[in-house]
Amino acid sequence: MKKTLICIVICLSLFCCGRKEVKKVTPVKKKPAVKTVKVSSTAVRERVKYVYEGLSYRDPFIPLSGEKMAKAKLGLTKDAIVPNLGSLEIKGIIVDKKDRIALFTSPYGSYIFVNGKLYDSQNRLVKGITGKMIYKKGSRTPKGVVLITEDNYFKEYYLPEKFEF
Repeated sequence: MKKTLICIVICLSLFCCGRKEVKKVTPVKKKPAVKTVKVSSTAVRERVKYVYEGLSYRDPFIPLSGEKMAKAKLGLTKDAIVPNLGSLEIKGIIVDKKDRIALFTSPYGSYIFVNGKLYDSQNRLVKGITGKMIYKKGSRTPKGVVLITEDNYFKEYYLPEKFEF
């Protein structure tokens, strides 16, 4: 019985514990991950229409400092304030098909010169000051303005060369 038992153990060890087959492992090539992005050919953008609220229709020639704005609002009377000719400074000339307009600033506010008359920022006529445009020779382009007071004092205002037409 010992012999049979030994034979069985030997047979089992030969059949069960035989050679293991070595499997050849081929490396698997990984494909790079590709992101799919959908692109629509008809990209629609909403256009937002800009509306200027005007900030209570502020005069763009009046500085934003509160001190000068308060002075301008407190000084409103029926008649426009007559500025000193020395305090005025020309800011620009606007040429239109109908008019030629000169823009002035001073410590009292902004002024507009149209058709020989001076108006303040509230469109009130400044009494006692008249004037005329100064043109280049042989041209219809204005290069400055002459303002004249009731006392026949006058001052000429010219645009700097970089602002000329």
